[in-house]
Amino acid sequence: MITVSSILRRIFHAKESEKYEIAIIGLDGAGKTTIVNRLLRSEFIPTTRTLGVNYRTVRYRQIEFNLVDLGGQQIYRNLLWHDSIKKASAIVFVLDSADIRISEASEAFWNSIQQNDKVPVLFIANKIDLPGSRSFDLIVKDLDLPRAARSARPVGLFRISAKTGENFYDAFDWLADVIAGEESRFKCKVRVVILIDLETNQIYTTKFTNISTTVLDQLNKGINETMSELNKESTGMEVLTASDLQLVVVKNHPLVIGLIIGYSDSVVRAKLIAERLMKTSTSPIEMDQFDSRILLKLMQKQWPLDIYKSP
Repeated sequence: MITVSSILRRIFHAKESEKYEIAIIGLDGAGKTTIVNRLLRSEFIPTTRTLGVNYRTVRYRQIEFNLVDLGGQQIYRNLLWHDSIKKASAIVFVLDSADIRISEASEAFWNSIQQNDKVPVLFIANKIDLPGSRSFDLIVKDLDLPRAARSARPVGLFRISAKTGENFYDAFDWLADVIAGEESRFKCKVRVVILIDLETNQIYTTKFTNISTTVLDQLNKGINETMSELNKESTGMEVLTASDLQLVVVKNHPLVIGLIIGYSDSVVRAKLIAERLMKTSTSPIEMDQFDSRILLKLMQKQWPLDIYKSP
């Protein structure tokens, strides 16, 4: 089956990325494997509990993460966590916001980050979509997270839902920026903008860099072939990577916005651009009068030139 995920990969060749080993830890049931799967597939995939350790490799922006997903049961904390944490370039600690085992999670968090006191720590309060989830302020207080944030190393605190994707890319953009350096923070140079109207099957494309017409034609053909896949879900977001580019797809039926950005650019910034562009595309312009020139004018009107000019 052809999917949207295959479009860029079919056009461009893979480019080598910097590689880092990331230890993903947390109590059992916190959602660690769900987070790994969303990084791999840009969607929610139901999982079973991790028994032991799972190894996955995923490219996110300019970084290739070798993810070490460690089981959260006590036996695995005792046997497996220490060695992986000592070798890690960064630690991701995942907490189930609805889990009542706060004291146990706090002990696991502090014991773990003290085993490697140099590397960045990304703390994720997951499952904020659940009705019984604790407030982030309460979690911060109960785990005394300000003490971690006062340390010399970078510490990021985020509340997310790996199921819905809420705040997900904000957290991993932070991690990518910390590892890559401050100069990449929230940078986003848009190469191509694609707007798709699923009701009419119309595709509008405008480019701001020297991507060839042949490549754009291939891209449009690939999108046409996957139109039925785009129609399956009414809303959502997907991040696809190939060569030195990323395709950030944001959907709110019947419109789909795709932004082609650089492989080191901020996914979160691209998402914000796409969402704002989506709002201005529906009002006051009627879609039957829409064309690529209007798309270009919308970009120029809504966003400073330095966001989408050629690098």
